[in-house]
Amino acid sequence: MIKTTQLLVASILALTACTSNQTEVPSAVQQKLLESYSLKRDANGAYSIDLKTTNYTDVTSLKNSENANEIILSEASNKTAKKYSNDFLIENEQLVIGFLDANKGNRKKITIEDQNSNLAKRNITEFLNSYSVTENNDGTYLLSFKVNNNVATTFTYNQEIATYEVHLSKGNTTKKDFSETIALSANQNTLRIDFVNHKYSAIKGITSSRKAMEAYGRKPRLIIVNGNE
Repeated sequence: MIKTTQLLVASILALTACTSNQTEVPSAVQQKLLESYSLKRDANGAYSIDLKTTNYTDVTSLKNSENANEIILSEASNKTAKKYSNDFLIENEQLVIGFLDANKGNRKKITIEDQNSNLAKRNITEFLNSYSVTENNDGTYLLSFKVNNNVATTFTYNQEIATYEVHLSKGNTTKKDFSETIALSANQNTLRIDFVNHKYSAIKGITSSRKAMEAYGRKPRLIIVNGNE
C-alpha cells in the first residue's frame, strides 16, 4: 500500500512538472508575429521605429547585402518582451527598412526620402516639425504630424499618382497638431504619403502636374509596401 501511494505521488509530481514546462512554449504556431509598429521622425530629423509583437517572438535587426535595414521576426521558444525600439539614420537622403515575418514569410518594406538629419531643420522641410505613421493590428494606418508656427495644412488624396498628400504653406493659423486615419482597399498593398512644401506662396489650389511636383519640395516621402516572399 505504501509503495502504491508513493508511485501515485510520483506520477502526480511528474505530470505537474510536465504541465509547468509546457507553459514556457507557445501551444500552437502563431499566425502573426508583428501586432503593430510606429515609424517616427522627431523635430531634429532623426528616425526611429517602435514595434509591438506577440509573445514568443524574437526580433533581430541587421543590415542586408544592399545596405538596407532588415528587421526579422521569428518564433521563440521562451516568452519574450513585446515592445522593441530601433533608431535609424538617413543616408544619402534615403532610409529603407524591411520587415520579414519568418513564421509566415510575410514582408513589409518602408522607403523614406528625406533630408539628412543635420539638414532637416532647414530649407525644404521648414514647415514640418515631426511626424509618425502607425500601422495598427487591423491594417489601418494613423498619420500624425506636427507643424511649426503659422503653417497652413491641407490633407488630400492625389489619384493621379496614388498618393496621400499633406500640403504645407505659410498661413495665419494656430493649430499645430494633426492626425488622419488611412484605410487601404482590399486590392491595395502600397501606401504612399508625400509632404508637399509650398515654400513661396499660400496654397491656391491642389494640382498633380509634373511641373508642380518639381516646383514644390516633396519631402519627406514615405512608401510602405506589403507583400510576401
